[in-house]
Amino acid sequence: MSHAERYAWMSLVAWSGILFFLLVRFTTGVEVLGQSLGATLVEQSPGRLLRTYLGLAVAAIVAESAIAAVLAARRSRGIERDERDVAIEARANLAAYWFTGAALNVVVIHVLAGAAYGLPFLAWFDLTNLTGVAFVLLLVLTLAQVVQRVATLWAYRAR
Repeated sequence: MSHAERYAWMSLVAWSGILFFLLVRFTTGVEVLGQSLGATLVEQSPGRLLRTYLGLAVAAIVAESAIAAVLAARRSRGIERDERDVAIEARANLAAYWFTGAALNVVVIHVLAGAAYGLPFLAWFDLTNLTGVAFVLLLVLTLAQVVQRVATLWAYRAR
C-alpha cells in the first residue's frame, strides 16, 4: 500500500469522525453511542454555531496534521510521488469538486422552490434560519472531503 493510499485511509477515518461530530451537534433523534443523532435539526444560537464551526476546523487541522506527522515519521526517506499518484489526486479532487457543485445546486433549488411555491423540497430540512444554513454548508464541505478520500481509495483499488 502506497503512502498516499495509507494517508487516504487514515484521513477517511478522521473525516468520518468529523462528520459524526457535525451530525451530533446539529441533529436529534436516535441515540448512538450516548449521543443524539437523527434528521431533525436543533435550533442553536449564533454563538454555539460559531463554536461548532471552530471546533470542526480545529479537529480537521489537528487530525490532518497528526496523520501527516505519523506517516512522515514512519517513512525514513522522502515521499516519492509519481505521475500515477498525481493523476489519482487530480481525479479525486475533481470528484469532490463535482460533488460540491451538485450539492450546492440542490441547496439552491431547495431554497428557490421553497420561496416560489411555499413547499420546501425536503420538508424536514429548513434553510430559512441560520442553523439550517450553517448545517448544510458545513455538511457539504465535510462530505466533499469524504468524497475526495473515497475517490482516492477507489482509484488506488481500481488499478
